[in-house]
This record gives sequence, structure tokens and C-alpha cells, in this order.
Amino acid sequence: MRQFDVKTNTELLDVVRQFFGDAVPEIIMTEENGNYRISCDNKSIDIDTSVIDCSAVPTARRYDRLTKIALYDALTAFTGRKMPWGALTGVRPTKLVYECINGGKSLTEAEKIMTDVYRVEPFRAKLLSDIIKAQDKKVFFPEECVNLYIHIPFCSSRCIYCSFMSVPIEKFGAAAEAYVGLLIDEINRTVEFLYSRGKKILSVYIGGGTPTALPEKLLEDLLTGIDKFDCEYTCEAGRPDTITEGKLDILKKVGVNRVCVNPQTLSDDTLVKIGRRHTVEQFYNAYELVKSKGFIVNCDLIAGLEEETLGDFIKSFDGIKSLMPENFTVHSLSKKNGSVIRYNDSVNTAAADMLDYCLHNLEAYRPYYLYRQKRQAGNLENVGFSLNGFECVNNITTMEETVSVMSCGAGAISKFIHGGVISRFAAMRDIKLYIERYKEKLNEKLAAFDAAYSL
Repeated sequence: MRQFDVKTNTELLDVVRQFFGDAVPEIIMTEENGNYRISCDNKSIDIDTSVIDCSAVPTARRYDRLTKIALYDALTAFTGRKMPWGALTGVRPTKLVYECINGGKSLTEAEKIMTDVYRVEPFRAKLLSDIIKAQDKKVFFPEECVNLYIHIPFCSSRCIYCSFMSVPIEKFGAAAEAYVGLLIDEINRTVEFLYSRGKKILSVYIGGGTPTALPEKLLEDLLTGIDKFDCEYTCEAGRPDTITEGKLDILKKVGVNRVCVNPQTLSDDTLVKIGRRHTVEQFYNAYELVKSKGFIVNCDLIAGLEEETLGDFIKSFDGIKSLMPENFTVHSLSKKNGSVIRYNDSVNTAAADMLDYCLHNLEAYRPYYLYRQKRQAGNLENVGFSLNGFECVNNITTMEETVSVMSCGAGAISKFIHGGVISRFAAMRDIKLYIERYKEKLNEKLAAFDAAYSL
């Protein structure tokens, strides 16, 4: 007989937190010959996993997944509640669909496995199928392709839900100039290194923080100080208050073809509460300016923001949709480690209705990528939508983990994918430490890349 310590088993603990949040009860769980006994709050139930058809699950992963399913079934019986993603707690549910397809199953069969084995609700299993269709093999590229990520750890203010390496730029002054100077060197050395290894840049993504929080001169120094790239080239300009015509002209000059303008909500009251320094009117003005320059545009919204009603979200969603950006992403609020709201116990019970409204009122858009995070409102998901033909390859390949990501900048994480193995290298998060240890960490990153590809 095997006994599980649920509170120290990360995978099982994630299942429990879907039902109880951080108030984890005492759970006793044992298994013998595929039969599980789970006890919680003086109630016990037996789960026989032999009736679950796991033929599509790789043998090496079968036991762990059956254990999670058994625990999920028991907690559902105890609480009377079901989760939208069933027993799944991972970031990338679509990977399980691809796993089924690669194992010889049809997309229809894979959808049924999602519902029957993993307990995913039918609507969301269908959502996964729709995403696989929209990706239309854009997930697969030769191994010589690499995505380049560039991190700008500055913003105009810090949002209450943000956990990224990002600080208000006015706090850094001359240090921002020093950072940009080293970042230019890191990008150039990294790109030269990649080319020397026979790699091809598939996409470039400048994120943050907010890259357009940089003053025009620094932004121009950065982008003209590195190579031009003839590929999908994205720059986040998430804060409308940081967007100027001069900055957009710089982006256009160096070959950026996609820009993210992210209001998160079209409620001025909510913008103040979440720590943004712009108004809804400023968003509309910035959006029109970006569109006038001929960029492909992405907009982000957040479902489940504190005190927002379903009506508030519908107003934001319909407002963004009426603008017809080529892409938009709807995030379910996540209380991440490092965010101001991490230990805020309030829950927006309308989050599920917000996502449902979105998913049932897409019109010309279709979902094309999806990922999940821990502590999301309603245990829901983040979904990216696109007009047909405008899908972002960077989003697809990064979320599906099919293309390596070489990252530059403080707090940036490189991900090396080779031979079915994924390894990571994290840069220094602290900007001052990034500057002080720049050469050392750059050499370590390049060595880590070589080590990953020598396996």
C-alpha cells in the first residue's frame, strides 16, 4: 500500500487548491493495486481507477495522472463541485491533445479523452479542439528555429496583479541608460552566437514591463543598436500613456510589425483601482494612432478584476471587439506570487460568466492559443483570439513549447528545447545585479544553450 502526503506533493496540492484555495484541509490518501481511498473531514470514499481508459496516456505518466484523477473525483464527491478543467492543473492543456494525436488518436477521439479521462467540461474540451484547428500546424517548425525575447523591466507604474520583473522607470534614471547599453551588447552577442550555431530567428518579441516606457532616445538607441529582423516582430506598448507618434515611428523604422496596446478594462474607475495611469480615452487615442501606422494590433483584457461586474466586462469586451484588432487576449485574473493582490482573499464570482460571454460572442474571431496559471479566478484560463490569418506564431510556439526561446535582459528566462528535453536559464532579476554580473551571466547563458543542444 502507498500513502501520499498531499500537502507536500505539488501536483496533488494543486488539485486540492482548486477546491479549497490556500485553506488546505487534512487529506489522507492511500492506493493499492489501482484502488484509492481518500479521506477528508471525516468522510471517506474509494475510487477504482481500473475503470478509467488510460490507453492514450504514456505509460511513464499513467500512474501519476491516475492519482490526480482519483483525488479530483473524490473531492468532487465530497464538495459537489466540478472544475472547468477537471483534474488538469497544468499550464498547457493543449499539449495533452497533441499527445493524444501523436499517439494515433483523431481530434474527435482526443476531445473525448479530455472529457472522459481528465474530466474536462465538454465546452472546454471543444475549445481545445478549436485551438488545435486554428493553429493549423503553425506549432511545428524545424529545430534550427529560435524565438528571441528581449525584456524591458521598466513601466510607468506597477499594476496590483503584476508579478513580472518590472519597476517604475523614474526610479532608475542613469541606471536605465546603463541597462540599455548592456542589453544592446547582450542582444548582439546572443544573435551572433545563434547564427554561429546555425540557428534562425523565427520571431522577435520585446516585452516587459512596458518597452515603450523607455524615453524615445533610449528606445531608439536600443532598437537601432541591434540587427533588423525580417520575421514576426512584436513590441509590447501595453500602457497607452507611454505611446507617442515618435516611438511608433522608431518601431516602424526598425521593422516591428506587431504592437500590443493593452487597456485590461474599459472602466476608468477600475483603471485607477488596479494602478494604471491612463484613461479609457487615452487607450482609444493610442489605439487609433497605432493602427494609423499600419501595425498588426493585439489588445488584452482581464476577466475577474475586483469589483467589476459582468456588465462591466461585457462593455469592455464589446468595446474592444468593435475596434477589430487583429488579435486580442482575455486573461482570467491570477493572484500570482509577487503581486500586490497575492494574499487578497476576495473572489470575483462573475469571472466564469465573463469568460463564457467572451467565448460565445466571438463573431469573426477564433481562439488560437490557451494557457492556464495557478490561482486564477474560477480556475479558468487565458485565451488568445485572432482574425483568420493573423495568428501570432510567437504565442503559439511559446505556449506549446515547440521552439526554443533565447532571452535577453534582467529577469528574462531562456528555454532550450532539444530532443524532447526542456531546460531553462534565468537571468538576474535585479537590475543592479544584472549590470554588475553581466559578462558572467551572459557566458553562463551561452554555455547553457550549448549544453542543452549537446544532449
